[in-house]
Amino acid sequence: MGKALVTYSIADYMGPNRPEVSEYQYRFLAEGDTWFTIGALNPARNSNLLQEMEFSVWSVAVNSALPGDSLKRMSQMNRDPRFAQLLEGRLSERWDAILLSAGGNDLIDAMQAAPTSPPHLRLLRTQAEWGPVSQGGTRYISEAGMQTFATYLGANLDALLALRDRGRAAGRPVCMHTYAVPTPGPAGAGLGVGPWLMPALVDYGIPKEEWRAVAAALLGELATLLKGFAADQGRFPGLDVFDTLAIPIEPARPDSNGESGDWVNEIHLSRRGSEKLARPWAAHIEALVAP
Repeated sequence: MGKALVTYSIADYMGPNRPEVSEYQYRFLAEGDTWFTIGALNPARNSNLLQEMEFSVWSVAVNSALPGDSLKRMSQMNRDPRFAQLLEGRLSERWDAILLSAGGNDLIDAMQAAPTSPPHLRLLRTQAEWGPVSQGGTRYISEAGMQTFATYLGANLDALLALRDRGRAAGRPVCMHTYAVPTPGPAGAGLGVGPWLMPALVDYGIPKEEWRAVAAALLGELATLLKGFAADQGRFPGLDVFDTLAIPIEPARPDSNGESGDWVNEIHLSRRGSEKLARPWAAHIEALVAP
């Protein structure tokens, strides 16, 4: 049986009672979005990828993730000074890897652009621009907008890797994941938080029966981008991307207002869903960093 990943929040690690991490075989610095934090208001029903990871030896992660984090915020020292300090400052370690959950919130943010925006500044097409039915979910995606998004994502990864290489973890792997395909619908986190995808699809007039196909197309585009970046080791040295899209995840019901399938709400996995992705990703990370 594997050993559960021990996690400390960045607040605990930088506090007066700083935990000792040198005793662990693998030491990770984690940064990311709600897939590394609690993505619902009821933690008892929710989990995240870090909580469900297991390794063959005792391992620890210092977690700097915050709900709603975007790659832009992660890569800018003035927006996330504590993460930067652990990566290149006086509290930096020779981390075995940097675990990064990023790109999903950036994609959601980019989806919110108004239909009146020019094509290169939005990810979705207006009704007059929809492609032929034979294109499936991609008929609703703006190619010009995806190119802008790719440029933005690549530039922020450039900045984050430069930050890594100024500290003691220079050259260490940066491990990212792709995202499972959610089912757009009304399932928010409660108290007015979410849903996140459905409002944009409504604004663009996309038929409800096409929502999941659009989500699959968008998450597929993001996965292709991330894997393409990882393949370019000249520009993105040490970047590794684990593709979770190949792992079967039970989809939520389109009309669900709460937990359904492997999802606790519209875009966050349940404990079971997180476990399905986290365990094989942890095995992949261990193979990458093992002596």
